[in-house]
Amino acid sequence: MIFVTRPSPQGEALTKLLNQANLQATHLPLFRISAGKDLLNLQYNLNQLLPNDIVIAVSPQVANVITTFNPHLNFPKHLQYFAIGNKTAELIRQLVHKSVSFPKQENSEGLLALFDADMVKNRRVLILRGDSGRQLIADTLSAKQAQVKLVECYSRHAISYPLDILSNSIEHQLVIITSIEHLHQLELYCQTEHKKQACLVVTSLRIFEEAKHLNWQNIVLAKSANNQILFKTMISLCHNNINYIKSSK
Repeated sequence: MIFVTRPSPQGEALTKLLNQANLQATHLPLFRISAGKDLLNLQYNLNQLLPNDIVIAVSPQVANVITTFNPHLNFPKHLQYFAIGNKTAELIRQLVHKSVSFPKQENSEGLLALFDADMVKNRRVLILRGDSGRQLIADTLSAKQAQVKLVECYSRHAISYPLDILSNSIEHQLVIITSIEHLHQLELYCQTEHKKQACLVVTSLRIFEEAKHLNWQNIVLAKSANNQILFKTMISLCHNNINYIKSSK
């Protein structure tokens, strides 16, 4: 059984792909997403930016909440738009109606490699994000003398389940985790046997290291959190009888 823990709509889409491939998958989102406290002021913040200032979206959820809760938002064409990955870039492109740059390495480190000091010095940068997450992008760009502002576009709300919801057939479970927050929330539902027998599929080295710290024994590192890449990873694992990457203690 594959448990997909990422929120809607990406979690539902991935679960559907897996089921269509005859893999038994269940959508078990650990968080519900709602509009963030800064979303209604986003238009004002965008309007304050000057030509060639920068807007960065760090998650597909940014585009999802804008589409749901603030669909008439106007994105100025004179700005530079960036996203942390291909899926986020695709969704933001549909909103801004111009090109959105993203890195080949779909994480914060990859995104930062797109910016040199001259490109961001004295530029205003809006980072569209959730109510929590890494400070790496903001801190690094600030150190390069960019004027950075964090905009909380969405909030996460933990979803409660029976504590034994993952207690059956632990040795046959694969659990997909796409953020540190999801990994920590998963702790509520995992016993010691989970960490010994189940397979944890994670989408960044940072999550991989945290999972090791939490004593998970069987961890697979996918190349990114992109649904298509995760889908191919799960197909490969299931067709090869789940050759785990063992974390070393």
